[in-house]
Amino acid sequence: MKKFYEFMIKREELRLRKESGASWPWSDDEILNTYKFTNVKREHDRTTKWMRRNWTTIHDFKPGTTLFNCALFRYFGTIEFAEVIGWQIRFGVLERERIKNIATKRLANKERVFTGAYVITNQGLSRPKQEVVVENFLYPLWNQRNDLALLARKTRSWQKVAKEMMKLPGFGGTGFMTKEVLQDAIHTSVFYPGCIDRNTYCPVGPGARRGLNRLHKRGLKASASQGLAEMIDIFRERDKYWPKHFEELELHDIQFQLCEYDKYQRVLLGEGRPRSKYRHVDQ
Repeated sequence: MKKFYEFMIKREELRLRKESGASWPWSDDEILNTYKFTNVKREHDRTTKWMRRNWTTIHDFKPGTTLFNCALFRYFGTIEFAEVIGWQIRFGVLERERIKNIATKRLANKERVFTGAYVITNQGLSRPKQEVVVENFLYPLWNQRNDLALLARKTRSWQKVAKEMMKLPGFGGTGFMTKEVLQDAIHTSVFYPGCIDRNTYCPVGPGARRGLNRLHKRGLKASASQGLAEMIDIFRERDKYWPKHFEELELHDIQFQLCEYDKYQRVLLGEGRPRSKYRHVDQ
């Protein structure tokens, strides 16, 4: 557990040095200087900051529509594509065709559409990925958006909303995409006046499971069925390891960083490398 917190502290120190205007390098850890690792808190990442400023903050009116647009943003995951398609208040045939056509043209021109931060698959369907995302994943969510938003308002529990949302195509499995979307929705009117279980529940993504398995010296492919309990145990130790002058941690930060810890250990142990280098000049 101590090693995990030491990793998070080094990553947060890198961010603080960068934002203070200090000169490169921002860390004495060569792995962190070389490869891209997300910030400890997702709110500090460039894409999420853009989303909060230019997407949900401006358009956050109807809870169901807001929830859907959180999913629309995360399923493509790039600022460039979000800027082009814009916030959706309807998702009929014309709107869906427009988004698919824009995605197809941008992909043909080698312009950004999908994020490289996580893998979006078409789940074995033979059609182009953008069509599967729009028609098979997002459209069913659009049809359920108001029911999910009502559940969020009534219960204020993202665990209960996640349980229902994971029944939809594209949002089940490990619950990774459900987690990504609801973590954005928690910061909007969807869970007004606040989420009651943000620090007692969080889906355990595949990267987080690997991170937990490393911490507990299990095989990397072990199921880690007790993952939530183990994450809560780590979270409870924050007062012991996390500096008081740093921003307060949430349970999702632990889940988020367990994936990054797994990536870090892969490099440290010579098992592989992250896909992205840390471009410190233009970040």
